[in-house]
Amino acid sequence: MHLALGDVVRDRTDMALGTVVGVATQAGVSSLSRVAVHVPGGSIRLSDPYDLEIVARHARAATARRGLATLVVLAVAVLAAVLGCLYARTAGADWLLMFLAGLGAFAAVTATYHVGVRLTGPRRFRV
Repeated sequence: MHLALGDVVRDRTDMALGTVVGVATQAGVSSLSRVAVHVPGGSIRLSDPYDLEIVARHARAATARRGLATLVVLAVAVLAAVLGCLYARTAGADWLLMFLAGLGAFAAVTATYHVGVRLTGPRRFRV
C-alpha cells in the first residue's frame, strides 16, 4: 500500500478514522513497519498497514500558477496536434493517418506534463 502524509485512513479493527502522520519502523527489523495515525481527540495511534484502508488521498489545493501551467500545456498540445495533422497532410497522408499524427502529438505533450506532475506531486511511501 502506498501512503502519503495527510491521507485519510480507516482502521479496520474499530473503524476509527484518522490522518497519516508518519511511519515507525522497529529497530533492527526493516520489514516490520507501523503507520502513525492521528485520530480525533488528539492522540496518535500506531497501526499495522494491513489493518488500514484508504478513505481519501491528500491533495494540494489548486493554485493559480498550476492552472496557468495547465492552460499553457493544453495550448501547446493543441498546437502540436494541428502541426502534426498539417505535416502529415503535406506528406500526402490520408485522413486517418492525419488524425493519428495529431492525436500522437497531443498525447506526447500531455503525457510529458502528467509525468512532471507525478514527479513533483506528494511523496508516497510503501508500507
